[in-house]
Amino acid sequence: MGVFVEAYYNLLLESPLFKALNVGELPQMLECLDARVRSFTSKQYIIHENDVTEDIGVVLEGKIQINNIDAMGNRSLTGKLGVGEVFGQVVAANLSATNPVSVVADTNCQILFLKFHKLVAPCSRACSFHSRVIENMMSVLADKNLMMNRKLSILSQRSIREKLLTFLSWQYQDKKSNKFSIPFNRDELADYLCVNRSALSREISSMVNEGLITTHRNNFIIHQKLESI
Repeated sequence: MGVFVEAYYNLLLESPLFKALNVGELPQMLECLDARVRSFTSKQYIIHENDVTEDIGVVLEGKIQINNIDAMGNRSLTGKLGVGEVFGQVVAANLSATNPVSVVADTNCQILFLKFHKLVAPCSRACSFHSRVIENMMSVLADKNLMMNRKLSILSQRSIREKLLTFLSWQYQDKKSNKFSIPFNRDELADYLCVNRSALSREISSMVNEGLITTHRNNFIIHQKLESI
């Protein structure tokens, strides 16, 4: 495992969980946190809804989806995560809680698993990097909270257009450009917004015809007219 993980050292140093560390600290850190790497194929479940886990995961290759299925079988897509991003930290922090969402491989992927309690607990070795990793985890949790607040804000909008406008405005702010790609295809966007796919397509077509946006697949251009809405 050690040689295999070593191939990802540069990637790990760019992950928000490991920023401000240096490459010489990684071997000891990975040992302290009981690091393991697992491979998953596209559509394979990484964590099932209602699982109890003490692991957090870092995406080394590929992409994953965070979603849940309601009692009627409808899927709600919370988000997609890519290389370097972290998942599972909220549930791992409370071992008595079950996971409220499922984590599914969106593509073939490699996942690094770490023991959350070893990350946040005092280290018997007094590792110099430990406090920095804890600080990084607080930032990761803050980003996760922002993501969930955004999703709640979208769900609070009454119409499909209002949900879509809220989503696109955040993409515009994050990318600092009126031209951007979103991480979802049309079906996934409908699941993320919790709306009917056909109704969403009709709304997007209406917005295109009104000159508010231009779009092709997952690429969008927001026109000045929309920026003032």
